[in-house]
Amino acid sequence: MNKYKSDQVKLMKNKSSKEKHIPSKALYKQKYTTPLKTKKHKNEYNPEEEARLEKIMFGDPSDIINNISNNENAKNDNDISVSDNVNNDSIEETEISEEYSEKAAWVDEDDIKCSIQDAAKIQNRKIADDVPEKLYKDYLSNKYKKIVGNPKWAKLEKSDGESDDLDNEILKHSCHLEKPKVKNLPKSIIDIKALSQINKETHTEGPIVSSVEFHPSSTVALVAGSSGILSLFQVDGIENNKLHTMQYKKFPISAAKFLRDGTEVLIGSQYYPHCHSYNLMSGKTYRMLLPPGLPNIQKYEVSPDGKMLAICGRSGEIFLLHSLSKEHITTLKMNARCRALAFTPDSNTLITHGDNSEMYIWDLNSRVCIHRAIDDGCLSCASLAMSPNGQFLATGSKEGVVNLYDTKTVLQNRNPVPLKVVLNFVTSITNLKFNPYSEILAMASDKKHNAFKMMHLPSFTVFSNFPTFQTVLSMPEAIDFSPGSGYLTISNRSFSAFLYRLKHYGNY
Repeated sequence: MNKYKSDQVKLMKNKSSKEKHIPSKALYKQKYTTPLKTKKHKNEYNPEEEARLEKIMFGDPSDIINNISNNENAKNDNDISVSDNVNNDSIEETEISEEYSEKAAWVDEDDIKCSIQDAAKIQNRKIADDVPEKLYKDYLSNKYKKIVGNPKWAKLEKSDGESDDLDNEILKHSCHLEKPKVKNLPKSIIDIKALSQINKETHTEGPIVSSVEFHPSSTVALVAGSSGILSLFQVDGIENNKLHTMQYKKFPISAAKFLRDGTEVLIGSQYYPHCHSYNLMSGKTYRMLLPPGLPNIQKYEVSPDGKMLAICGRSGEIFLLHSLSKEHITTLKMNARCRALAFTPDSNTLITHGDNSEMYIWDLNSRVCIHRAIDDGCLSCASLAMSPNGQFLATGSKEGVVNLYDTKTVLQNRNPVPLKVVLNFVTSITNLKFNPYSEILAMASDKKHNAFKMMHLPSFTVFSNFPTFQTVLSMPEAIDFSPGSGYLTISNRSFSAFLYRLKHYGNY
Protein backbone atom coordinates (compact mmCIF):
# COMPACT_ATOMS: atom_id res chain seq x y z
CA MET A 1 0.00 0.00 0.00
CA ASN A 2 2.75 2.46 0.77
CA LYS A 3 4.56 1.57 -2.41
CA TYR A 4 1.33 2.13 -4.44
CA LYS A 5 0.78 5.52 -2.93
CA SER A 6 4.35 6.56 -3.56
CA ASP A 7 4.09 5.58 -7.23
CA GLN A 8 0.87 7.58 -7.61
CA VAL A 9 2.49 10.64 -6.10
CA LYS A 10 5.43 10.34 -8.52
CA LEU A 11 3.07 10.22 -11.51
CA MET A 12 1.29 13.37 -10.36
CA LYS A 13 4.54 15.24 -9.99
CA ASN A 14 5.68 14.18 -13.45
CA LYS A 15 2.43 15.50 -15.03
CA SER A 16 2.65 18.83 -13.29
CA SER A 17 6.26 19.23 -14.29
CA LYS A 18 5.46 18.48 -17.94
CA GLU A 19 2.65 21.08 -17.98
CA LYS A 20 4.88 23.69 -16.51
CA HIS A 21 7.54 23.22 -19.12
CA ILE A 22 5.22 23.49 -22.21
CA PRO A 23 6.28 26.60 -24.17
CA SER A 24 3.70 29.47 -24.50
CA LYS A 25 4.22 29.77 -28.24
CA ALA A 26 2.93 26.28 -28.74
CA LEU A 27 -0.12 26.99 -26.64
CA TYR A 28 -0.92 30.19 -28.65
CA LYS A 29 -0.74 28.33 -31.95
CA GLN A 30 -2.92 25.58 -30.61
CA LYS A 31 -5.61 28.06 -29.45
CA TYR A 32 -5.81 30.72 -32.19
CA THR A 33 -4.54 29.21 -35.42
CA THR A 34 -7.18 26.50 -35.66
CA PRO A 35 -10.33 27.64 -37.60
CA LEU A 36 -13.39 28.53 -35.52
CA LYS A 37 -16.61 26.66 -36.05
CA THR A 38 -19.36 29.28 -36.46
CA LYS A 39 -23.06 28.91 -37.19
CA LYS A 40 -24.32 30.30 -40.46
CA HIS A 41 -27.21 32.85 -39.96
CA LYS A 42 -29.72 33.20 -42.77
CA ASN A 43 -31.35 36.65 -43.49
CA GLU A 44 -34.89 35.49 -42.97
CA TYR A 45 -37.84 37.94 -42.31
CA ASN A 46 -39.36 37.42 -38.89
CA PRO A 47 -42.64 39.40 -38.53
CA GLU A 48 -43.04 38.53 -34.87
CA GLU A 49 -39.61 39.92 -34.03
CA GLU A 50 -40.31 43.09 -36.03
CA ALA A 51 -43.63 43.61 -34.27
CA ARG A 52 -41.98 43.17 -30.90
CA LEU A 53 -39.29 45.76 -31.72
CA GLU A 54 -41.90 48.22 -33.03
CA LYS A 55 -43.86 47.95 -29.80
CA ILE A 56 -40.71 48.66 -27.81
CA MET A 57 -39.67 51.67 -29.91
CA PHE A 58 -42.99 53.22 -30.93
CA GLY A 59 -45.44 51.84 -28.42
CA ASP A 60 -48.85 50.30 -28.94
CA PRO A 61 -51.54 53.05 -28.63
CA SER A 62 -54.36 50.58 -29.33
CA ASP A 63 -53.62 48.49 -26.23
CA ILE A 64 -52.25 50.74 -23.51
CA ILE A 65 -53.47 48.61 -20.58
CA ASN A 66 -51.78 45.46 -21.86
CA ASN A 67 -48.57 47.36 -22.44
CA ILE A 68 -48.55 48.71 -18.91
CA SER A 69 -49.19 45.25 -17.43
CA ASN A 70 -46.55 43.62 -19.60
CA ASN A 71 -43.99 46.19 -18.56
CA GLU A 72 -43.94 44.76 -15.01
CA ASN A 73 -42.73 41.36 -16.29
CA ALA A 74 -40.12 42.78 -18.67
CA LYS A 75 -36.49 41.77 -17.99
CA ASN A 76 -34.85 45.01 -18.96
CA ASP A 77 -35.82 48.09 -16.91
CA ASN A 78 -34.50 50.49 -19.56
CA ASP A 79 -36.83 49.02 -22.15
CA ILE A 80 -39.74 49.50 -19.73
CA SER A 81 -39.10 53.21 -19.29
CA VAL A 82 -38.72 53.80 -23.02
CA SER A 83 -41.91 52.00 -23.91
CA ASP A 84 -43.87 53.79 -21.17
CA ASN A 85 -42.83 57.24 -22.38
CA VAL A 86 -43.55 56.44 -25.99
CA ASN A 87 -46.96 54.98 -25.17
CA ASN A 88 -47.99 58.07 -23.14
CA ASP A 89 -46.98 60.42 -25.95
CA SER A 90 -48.85 58.41 -28.52
CA ILE A 91 -51.98 58.42 -26.35
CA GLU A 92 -51.86 62.19 -25.94
CA GLU A 93 -51.45 62.78 -29.66
CA THR A 94 -54.29 60.39 -30.41
CA GLU A 95 -56.67 62.15 -27.99
CA ILE A 96 -55.84 65.60 -29.37
CA SER A 97 -56.40 64.41 -32.93
CA GLU A 98 -59.75 62.89 -31.94
CA GLU A 99 -60.86 66.16 -30.34
CA TYR A 100 -60.18 68.27 -33.41
CA SER A 101 -61.30 65.74 -36.03
CA GLU A 102 -64.85 65.60 -37.29
CA LYS A 103 -65.01 61.81 -36.76
CA ALA A 104 -62.61 59.52 -34.95
CA ALA A 105 -60.77 57.04 -37.17
CA TRP A 106 -60.93 54.43 -34.41
CA VAL A 107 -62.20 54.17 -30.84
CA ASP A 108 -60.47 52.13 -28.14
CA GLU A 109 -62.95 50.65 -25.70
CA ASP A 110 -60.26 50.26 -23.02
CA ASP A 111 -59.81 54.05 -22.86
CA ILE A 112 -63.37 54.43 -21.64
CA LYS A 113 -62.92 51.75 -18.95
CA CYS A 114 -59.54 52.90 -17.65
CA SER A 115 -59.85 55.35 -14.76
CA ILE A 116 -57.09 57.37 -13.15
CA GLN A 117 -56.99 55.05 -10.10
CA ASP A 118 -56.58 51.94 -12.27
CA ALA A 119 -53.77 53.51 -14.26
CA ALA A 120 -51.99 54.62 -11.07
CA LYS A 121 -52.12 51.12 -9.65
CA ILE A 122 -50.75 49.56 -12.82
CA GLN A 123 -47.92 52.09 -13.04
CA ASN A 124 -47.16 51.93 -9.29
CA ARG A 125 -47.34 55.68 -8.85
CA LYS A 126 -49.47 58.19 -6.98
CA ILE A 127 -51.86 60.76 -8.49
CA ALA A 128 -53.34 63.62 -6.50
CA ASP A 129 -56.82 63.03 -5.14
CA ASP A 130 -58.15 66.46 -6.21
CA VAL A 131 -57.75 65.74 -9.92
CA PRO A 132 -61.04 66.76 -11.66
CA GLU A 133 -60.76 64.17 -14.43
CA LYS A 134 -62.14 60.67 -13.94
CA LEU A 135 -60.77 58.91 -17.03
CA TYR A 136 -57.07 58.47 -17.56
CA LYS A 137 -57.28 59.61 -21.19
CA ASP A 138 -58.86 62.94 -20.16
CA TYR A 139 -56.13 63.41 -17.57
CA LEU A 140 -53.38 62.91 -20.18
CA SER A 141 -55.14 65.16 -22.72
CA ASN A 142 -55.57 68.07 -20.31
CA LYS A 143 -52.02 67.70 -19.03
CA TYR A 144 -50.70 67.84 -22.59
CA LYS A 145 -52.71 70.98 -23.33
CA LYS A 146 -51.39 72.73 -20.24
CA ILE A 147 -47.77 71.98 -21.09
CA VAL A 148 -47.72 72.14 -24.90
CA GLY A 149 -51.04 73.65 -25.94
CA ASN A 150 -53.11 72.73 -28.99
CA PRO A 151 -50.75 71.70 -31.80
CA LYS A 152 -51.07 73.41 -35.17
CA TRP A 153 -51.39 70.13 -37.03
CA ALA A 154 -54.57 69.35 -35.11
CA LYS A 155 -56.41 72.43 -36.40
CA LEU A 156 -58.73 71.78 -39.34
CA GLU A 157 -58.72 74.58 -41.88
CA LYS A 158 -61.14 74.61 -44.80
CA SER A 159 -60.07 75.83 -48.20
CA ASP A 160 -61.79 78.80 -49.80
CA GLY A 161 -63.30 76.75 -52.57
CA GLU A 162 -64.70 74.13 -50.23
CA SER A 163 -68.46 74.31 -49.66
CA ASP A 164 -70.09 72.90 -46.56
CA ASP A 165 -73.71 72.05 -47.23
CA LEU A 166 -74.32 71.20 -43.58
CA ASP A 167 -73.23 74.65 -42.41
CA ASN A 168 -75.44 76.27 -45.05
CA GLU A 169 -78.45 74.33 -43.82
CA ILE A 170 -77.74 75.22 -40.20
CA LEU A 171 -77.42 78.92 -41.04
CA LYS A 172 -80.61 78.83 -43.04
CA HIS A 173 -82.80 77.06 -40.50
CA SER A 174 -81.41 78.91 -37.47
CA CYS A 175 -82.47 82.24 -38.98
CA HIS A 176 -78.96 83.51 -39.55
CA LEU A 177 -77.82 84.67 -42.94
CA GLU A 178 -74.55 84.11 -44.72
CA LYS A 179 -72.91 86.48 -47.20
CA PRO A 180 -72.86 84.80 -50.62
CA LYS A 181 -70.34 85.50 -53.33
CA VAL A 182 -72.27 87.10 -56.18
CA LYS A 183 -71.14 87.58 -59.76
CA ASN A 184 -72.33 90.32 -62.07
CA LEU A 185 -75.96 90.00 -63.11
CA PRO A 186 -76.49 89.36 -66.85
CA LYS A 187 -78.72 91.82 -68.67
CA SER A 188 -81.80 91.53 -70.92
CA ILE A 189 -83.14 88.27 -69.39
CA ILE A 190 -83.44 87.41 -65.72
CA ASP A 191 -83.65 83.83 -64.41
CA ILE A 192 -86.73 83.93 -62.19
CA LYS A 193 -89.09 81.29 -60.80
CA ALA A 194 -92.49 81.64 -59.16
CA LEU A 195 -92.85 80.04 -55.72
CA SER A 196 -95.65 79.60 -53.22
CA GLN A 197 -97.16 82.80 -51.92
CA ILE A 198 -95.79 84.04 -48.62
CA ASN A 199 -99.23 84.36 -47.04
CA LYS A 200 -100.84 81.27 -48.58
CA GLU A 201 -101.75 79.98 -45.08
CA THR A 202 -103.73 83.10 -44.17
CA HIS A 203 -104.84 85.46 -46.95
CA THR A 204 -106.52 87.44 -44.18
CA GLU A 205 -104.27 90.50 -44.12
CA GLY A 206 -106.79 92.40 -46.24
CA PRO A 207 -107.80 92.97 -49.83
CA ILE A 208 -105.02 95.59 -50.00
CA VAL A 209 -101.74 94.07 -48.81
CA SER A 210 -100.07 97.42 -48.19
CA SER A 211 -96.81 96.19 -46.65
CA VAL A 212 -94.48 93.26 -47.24
CA GLU A 213 -90.88 93.24 -46.04
CA PHE A 214 -88.07 90.77 -45.35
CA HIS A 215 -86.33 90.68 -42.00
CA PRO A 216 -82.81 92.22 -42.27
CA SER A 217 -81.00 89.30 -40.60
CA SER A 218 -83.18 86.18 -40.76
CA THR A 219 -85.44 84.22 -43.09
CA VAL A 220 -88.62 85.91 -41.86
CA ALA A 221 -91.02 88.22 -43.68
CA LEU A 222 -93.95 90.36 -42.52
CA VAL A 223 -97.19 90.85 -44.40
CA ALA A 224 -99.75 93.49 -43.38
CA GLY A 225 -102.84 94.99 -44.97
CA SER A 226 -106.04 96.94 -44.78
CA SER A 227 -107.82 94.48 -42.49
CA GLY A 228 -105.51 95.42 -39.63
CA ILE A 229 -103.71 92.05 -39.48
CA LEU A 230 -99.94 91.69 -39.33
CA SER A 231 -98.48 88.22 -39.95
CA LEU A 232 -94.94 86.89 -39.73
CA PHE A 233 -93.83 83.98 -41.93
CA GLN A 234 -90.80 81.69 -42.12
CA VAL A 235 -89.70 82.04 -45.76
CA ASP A 236 -88.43 78.88 -47.46
CA GLY A 237 -90.21 79.10 -50.81
CA ILE A 238 -92.16 75.86 -50.25
CA GLU A 239 -94.21 75.90 -47.06
CA ASN A 240 -93.71 79.49 -45.83
CA ASN A 241 -95.05 78.55 -42.42
CA LYS A 242 -96.81 81.19 -40.36
CA LEU A 243 -94.98 82.17 -37.18
CA HIS A 244 -97.30 84.70 -35.59
CA THR A 245 -100.31 86.91 -36.29
CA MET A 246 -101.35 90.19 -34.67
CA GLN A 247 -104.74 91.81 -35.22
CA TYR A 248 -105.41 95.51 -34.66
CA LYS A 249 -109.14 96.07 -34.66
CA LYS A 250 -110.44 99.02 -36.66
CA PHE A 251 -106.88 99.94 -37.62
CA PRO A 252 -106.25 99.53 -41.38
CA ILE A 253 -102.49 99.21 -41.79
CA SER A 254 -100.98 101.61 -44.33
CA ALA A 255 -97.29 101.00 -43.54
CA ALA A 256 -95.33 98.45 -41.49
CA LYS A 257 -91.54 98.22 -41.32
CA PHE A 258 -88.85 96.54 -39.21
CA LEU A 259 -86.93 98.78 -36.80
CA ARG A 260 -83.89 98.35 -34.52
CA ASP A 261 -82.20 95.58 -36.50
CA GLY A 262 -85.43 93.65 -36.86
CA THR A 263 -86.46 93.47 -33.20
CA GLU A 264 -89.42 95.87 -33.59
CA VAL A 265 -92.15 96.56 -36.15
CA LEU A 266 -93.68 100.04 -36.45
CA ILE A 267 -97.28 99.95 -37.71
CA GLY A 268 -99.06 103.04 -38.98
CA SER A 269 -102.44 103.91 -40.50
CA GLN A 270 -103.59 106.81 -42.62
CA TYR A 271 -106.81 107.11 -40.60
CA TYR A 272 -105.59 107.51 -36.99
CA PRO A 273 -103.20 109.90 -35.16
CA HIS A 274 -101.49 107.06 -33.32
CA CYS A 275 -99.34 104.06 -34.20
CA HIS A 276 -98.46 100.65 -32.79
CA SER A 277 -95.08 99.21 -31.96
CA TYR A 278 -94.77 95.43 -31.90
CA ASN A 279 -91.73 94.05 -30.04
CA LEU A 280 -90.64 90.71 -31.54
CA MET A 281 -88.53 89.78 -28.51
CA SER A 282 -91.25 90.15 -25.88
CA GLY A 283 -94.24 89.63 -28.16
CA LYS A 284 -95.98 92.73 -26.79
CA THR A 285 -97.62 95.64 -28.61
CA TYR A 286 -97.46 99.27 -27.49
CA ARG A 287 -99.81 102.04 -28.60
CA MET A 288 -98.19 105.46 -29.07
CA LEU A 289 -99.62 108.88 -29.89
CA LEU A 290 -98.10 110.83 -32.73
CA PRO A 291 -96.47 114.25 -32.19
CA PRO A 292 -98.75 117.33 -32.48
CA GLY A 293 -99.27 118.33 -36.09
CA LEU A 294 -98.74 114.82 -37.46
CA PRO A 295 -102.21 113.47 -38.31
CA ASN A 296 -101.24 109.93 -39.34
CA ILE A 297 -98.52 107.63 -40.63
CA GLN A 298 -99.21 106.79 -44.24
CA LYS A 299 -95.73 107.13 -45.71
CA TYR A 300 -92.47 106.94 -43.74
CA GLU A 301 -88.86 105.81 -44.15
CA VAL A 302 -86.23 104.50 -41.75
CA SER A 303 -82.66 105.80 -41.96
CA PRO A 304 -80.02 103.17 -42.91
CA ASP A 305 -78.38 103.44 -39.47
CA GLY A 306 -81.80 102.80 -37.85
CA LYS A 307 -81.70 105.89 -35.63
CA MET A 308 -84.23 108.16 -37.33
CA LEU A 309 -87.71 108.12 -38.87
CA ALA A 310 -88.89 110.53 -41.57
CA ILE A 311 -92.69 110.84 -41.95
CA CYS A 312 -94.61 112.77 -44.58
CA GLY A 313 -97.09 115.39 -43.37
CA ARG A 314 -100.09 116.86 -45.13
CA SER A 315 -98.97 120.39 -45.91
CA GLY A 316 -95.34 119.95 -46.90
CA GLU A 317 -94.03 119.02 -43.44
CA ILE A 318 -91.49 116.26 -42.88
CA PHE A 319 -91.45 115.05 -39.28
CA LEU A 320 -88.22 113.58 -37.94
CA LEU A 321 -88.57 111.17 -35.01
CA HIS A 322 -86.12 109.17 -32.97
CA SER A 323 -86.61 105.51 -33.88
CA LEU A 324 -86.07 104.19 -30.35
CA SER A 325 -88.11 106.59 -28.23
CA LYS A 326 -90.37 107.93 -31.04
CA GLU A 327 -89.71 111.44 -29.73
CA HIS A 328 -90.12 114.36 -32.09
CA ILE A 329 -86.73 115.76 -33.17
CA THR A 330 -87.65 118.49 -35.65
CA THR A 331 -89.96 119.38 -38.55
CA LEU A 332 -88.80 120.26 -42.06
CA LYS A 333 -91.01 122.26 -44.45
CA MET A 334 -91.41 122.07 -48.23
CA ASN A 335 -93.31 124.47 -50.47
CA ALA A 336 -95.60 121.65 -51.63
CA ARG A 337 -96.96 118.49 -50.11
CA CYS A 338 -94.35 115.79 -49.53
CA ARG A 339 -95.12 112.48 -51.29
CA ALA A 340 -91.85 110.55 -51.17
CA LEU A 341 -88.71 110.25 -49.00
CA ALA A 342 -85.25 108.72 -49.36
CA PHE A 343 -82.19 108.68 -47.10
CA THR A 344 -78.64 108.55 -48.40
CA PRO A 345 -76.66 105.45 -47.28
CA ASP A 346 -74.67 107.48 -44.72
CA SER A 347 -77.92 108.72 -43.08
CA ASN A 348 -76.65 112.32 -43.19
CA THR A 349 -78.85 113.53 -46.04
CA LEU A 350 -82.57 113.30 -46.72
CA ILE A 351 -84.10 113.77 -50.18
CA THR A 352 -87.81 114.65 -50.44
CA HIS A 353 -90.16 115.07 -53.37
CA GLY A 354 -93.82 115.92 -53.80
CA ASP A 355 -96.45 117.89 -55.64
CA ASN A 356 -94.03 119.98 -57.68
CA SER A 357 -91.00 119.40 -59.86
CA GLU A 358 -88.37 120.13 -57.23
CA MET A 359 -86.38 117.67 -55.16
CA TYR A 360 -85.30 118.99 -51.75
CA ILE A 361 -81.95 117.93 -50.27
CA TRP A 362 -81.76 118.28 -46.48
CA ASP A 363 -78.68 118.17 -44.27
CA LEU A 364 -79.80 116.23 -41.20
CA ASN A 365 -76.94 117.53 -39.04
CA SER A 366 -77.85 121.21 -39.50
CA ARG A 367 -81.49 120.36 -40.46
CA VAL A 368 -81.64 122.87 -43.28
CA CYS A 369 -82.27 122.59 -47.01
CA ILE A 370 -78.86 122.75 -48.71
CA HIS A 371 -79.96 122.26 -52.33
CA ARG A 372 -82.94 121.96 -54.65
CA ALA A 373 -82.91 120.14 -57.99
CA ILE A 374 -85.53 119.99 -60.71
CA ASP A 375 -86.84 116.57 -61.69
CA ASP A 376 -86.77 116.45 -65.48
CA GLY A 377 -90.27 116.40 -66.98
CA CYS A 378 -91.98 115.72 -63.66
CA LEU A 379 -95.06 117.67 -62.59
CA SER A 380 -95.88 115.65 -59.46
CA CYS A 381 -93.84 112.87 -57.85
CA ALA A 382 -95.37 109.70 -56.40
CA SER A 383 -92.32 107.61 -55.39
CA LEU A 384 -88.60 107.94 -54.71
CA ALA A 385 -85.78 105.42 -54.13
CA MET A 386 -82.04 105.54 -53.41
CA SER A 387 -79.74 102.64 -54.31
CA PRO A 388 -77.99 100.98 -51.33
CA ASN A 389 -74.56 101.92 -52.69
CA GLY A 390 -75.62 105.55 -53.08
CA GLN A 391 -74.87 105.67 -56.80
CA PHE A 392 -78.38 106.00 -58.24
CA LEU A 393 -81.53 107.97 -57.41
CA ALA A 394 -84.83 106.99 -59.04
CA THR A 395 -87.97 109.13 -59.17
CA GLY A 396 -91.43 108.02 -60.27
CA SER A 397 -94.00 110.58 -61.38
CA LYS A 398 -97.77 110.47 -61.52
CA GLU A 399 -97.48 110.71 -65.29
CA GLY A 400 -95.90 107.22 -65.44
CA VAL A 401 -92.29 108.29 -66.05
CA VAL A 402 -89.29 106.91 -64.16
CA ASN A 403 -86.13 109.02 -64.14
CA LEU A 404 -82.85 107.44 -63.08
CA TYR A 405 -80.16 109.90 -61.94
CA ASP A 406 -76.59 109.80 -60.82
CA THR A 407 -76.84 110.88 -57.18
CA LYS A 408 -73.89 113.27 -57.44
CA THR A 409 -75.55 115.28 -60.20
CA VAL A 410 -78.74 115.64 -58.14
CA LEU A 411 -76.81 116.86 -55.08
CA GLN A 412 -74.76 119.37 -57.06
CA ASN A 413 -76.71 120.55 -60.13
CA ARG A 414 -79.87 122.56 -60.34
CA ASN A 415 -81.04 120.80 -63.54
CA PRO A 416 -79.56 117.27 -63.47
CA VAL A 417 -79.82 115.18 -66.63
CA PRO A 418 -81.26 111.66 -66.12
CA LEU A 419 -79.09 108.69 -66.99
CA LYS A 420 -82.17 106.79 -68.16
CA VAL A 421 -85.82 107.64 -68.71
CA VAL A 422 -88.28 104.73 -68.54
CA LEU A 423 -91.55 105.22 -70.43
CA ASN A 424 -93.01 101.72 -70.07
CA PHE A 425 -95.87 102.83 -67.80
CA VAL A 426 -98.99 104.83 -68.51
CA THR A 427 -100.18 105.22 -64.89
CA SER A 428 -98.71 106.69 -61.71
CA ILE A 429 -95.48 105.03 -60.41
CA THR A 430 -96.47 104.13 -56.87
CA ASN A 431 -93.44 102.06 -55.83
CA LEU A 432 -89.71 101.93 -56.61
CA LYS A 433 -87.19 99.53 -55.05
CA PHE A 434 -83.50 98.74 -55.58
CA ASN A 435 -82.14 95.31 -54.71
CA PRO A 436 -79.38 95.16 -52.03
CA TYR A 437 -76.62 94.86 -54.68
CA SER A 438 -77.86 97.89 -56.66
CA GLU A 439 -78.15 95.78 -59.82
CA ILE A 440 -81.95 95.78 -60.20
CA LEU A 441 -84.53 98.57 -60.04
CA ALA A 442 -88.09 97.28 -59.58
CA MET A 443 -90.93 99.61 -60.68
CA ALA A 444 -94.65 99.18 -60.08
CA SER A 445 -98.00 100.94 -60.38
CA ASP A 446 -101.09 99.95 -58.42
CA LYS A 447 -103.38 101.59 -60.95
CA LYS A 448 -103.18 98.87 -63.62
CA HIS A 449 -102.98 95.09 -63.79
CA ASN A 450 -99.47 93.60 -64.10
CA ALA A 451 -97.92 97.09 -64.13
CA PHE A 452 -94.51 95.87 -63.02
CA LYS A 453 -91.04 96.08 -64.59
CA MET A 454 -87.44 95.45 -63.57
CA MET A 455 -84.44 97.27 -65.01
CA HIS A 456 -80.85 96.01 -65.10
CA LEU A 457 -78.13 98.29 -63.79
CA PRO A 458 -75.84 99.73 -65.01
CA SER A 459 -76.82 98.74 -68.57
CA PHE A 460 -80.22 100.47 -68.08
CA THR A 461 -82.09 97.73 -69.97
CA VAL A 462 -85.49 96.45 -68.89
CA PHE A 463 -85.78 92.68 -68.44
CA SER A 464 -88.03 91.44 -71.23
CA ASN A 465 -89.00 88.04 -69.79
CA PHE A 466 -90.86 89.22 -66.67
CA PRO A 467 -93.74 89.60 -66.28
CA THR A 468 -95.00 87.31 -69.03
CA PHE A 469 -98.49 87.03 -70.48
CA GLN A 470 -99.20 84.15 -68.09
CA THR A 471 -98.05 86.11 -65.01
CA VAL A 472 -100.94 87.33 -62.88
CA LEU A 473 -99.87 90.04 -60.44
CA SER A 474 -103.14 91.93 -60.41
CA MET A 475 -102.39 95.47 -59.15
CA PRO A 476 -98.92 95.43 -57.51
CA GLU A 477 -98.77 97.35 -54.26
CA ALA A 478 -95.51 96.78 -52.30
CA ILE A 479 -92.11 95.42 -53.38
CA ASP A 480 -89.15 94.08 -51.45
CA PHE A 481 -85.98 92.05 -52.01
CA SER A 482 -84.51 89.64 -49.49
CA PRO A 483 -81.16 90.68 -47.89
CA GLY A 484 -79.23 88.46 -50.33
CA SER A 485 -81.51 89.24 -53.32
CA GLY A 486 -82.41 85.56 -53.56
CA TYR A 487 -86.14 86.33 -53.21
CA LEU A 488 -88.46 88.97 -54.59
CA THR A 489 -91.89 89.59 -53.12
CA ILE A 490 -94.73 91.61 -54.65
CA SER A 491 -97.99 92.27 -52.84
CA ASN A 492 -101.18 93.33 -54.57
CA ARG A 493 -104.71 94.50 -53.99
CA SER A 494 -106.15 90.99 -54.10
CA PHE A 495 -105.13 89.49 -50.72
CA SER A 496 -101.82 88.07 -52.02
CA ALA A 497 -98.09 88.46 -51.42
CA PHE A 498 -96.31 86.71 -54.30
CA LEU A 499 -92.84 85.22 -53.90
CA TYR A 500 -90.27 84.74 -56.67
CA ARG A 501 -86.84 83.15 -56.70
CA LEU A 502 -83.99 85.03 -58.40
CA LYS A 503 -81.71 82.12 -59.33
CA HIS A 504 -78.66 84.28 -60.03
CA TYR A 505 -78.27 85.06 -56.33
CA GLY A 506 -77.85 82.89 -53.25
CA ASN A 507 -80.43 80.91 -51.32
CA TYR A 508 -81.70 84.01 -49.56
